[in-house]
Amino acid sequence: MQKQKMMIVGSVVALLLIVVGGVGIYTFLIKKPADQTAQKTTTKKKKIDQYNVIAVADRPYYSIRPVDGKNIAISIISIKKPAESAEYELEYQAGELLQGAFGEVAVVTLPVEKKILLGSCSAGGACTYHTNVQGGSIVTRFSGANEYALKSDWRYIENKSKEKAIGSKDAKFQIESPEIAKEQVMIITNSPGYPGTLPGTPISDVYVLAATSKLAGQATVTIRGTQDASTARLAVYDGTNWKTVTGTATDKSLTAATPFGEAYVLVK
Repeated sequence: MQKQKMMIVGSVVALLLIVVGGVGIYTFLIKKPADQTAQKTTTKKKKIDQYNVIAVADRPYYSIRPVDGKNIAISIISIKKPAESAEYELEYQAGELLQGAFGEVAVVTLPVEKKILLGSCSAGGACTYHTNVQGGSIVTRFSGANEYALKSDWRYIENKSKEKAIGSKDAKFQIESPEIAKEQVMIITNSPGYPGTLPGTPISDVYVLAATSKLAGQATVTIRGTQDASTARLAVYDGTNWKTVTGTATDKSLTAATPFGEAYVLVK
C-alpha cells in the first residue's frame, strides 16, 4: 500500500466542538512560539454580520455576571425593539485557550438569564473547569419582528490579589473602592445599550459591573468618552433609576465619586 505523505506548515490549531443539552461549547488550542509572549488570535469561520448598526437608543440592555467561580450568566434585561429570540456566541480567553459557548434564548418575557459553565462535562458527569479566565467578546443576534446583531466586550476578573481598583477590557472604565478588594470574582460588561431613558446624550459605552454579591458603599469611577468631558456628567443606574453626578474632567475623561450602581455611562 502506497504511503501518503503530509506536509505540516506553521503552527497547529486544534478545534474541539461539543454540543451538550442545546448549548454549544468550543475550544481553540493556540500554540505559541517559545519567544513570543503576546497572545495570538484565532479566527473561527462564521457567518458575516454587520454588528452594532442600530442606534444605541434602540439597543438591548444586557450584562454578564458571575454566578460563582465555575459559572457565569448572560442576563438580557430589557429590549427596545421587539424580538422573539436571541442567539448568543460567547468567546473568552482561558490561559492559552480561546473558549466559547453558544446557544439561543427566548426574549418574549424579560428579564431572561442563561447560565454557562466555564468548563465542560462528559456524559458520565465528570467536569473539567477552565482556569485563568480573562473574558473576551459576546455576539448576540436578535430575530423576530426586528433582526439585528450586536458585539461587545466583557472582562472576567479573579481578584486573588485583593486589588481595590479594576477596569474594563477596553481600559476606558475604571472603578476604585475598598469594597472591591472584598470580592473574589467580578465581571465588567460593555453593554450595547442601556435601560430606560438616559438623563442626557451618551458619549461613552455603558459599563455594567457585576459581582457574586451586591456591591455597596462609595466608589470612584473614571470613564473615557468620545469627546471633551468638561461639561459631561456621570450617569449611574441603581437598578431602577438613573442618577447623575458631577466630577473632574481631563480631556475626554471624567472622574467622579458615587455610590455603587449597576451601570455607568458618561452623558452630556
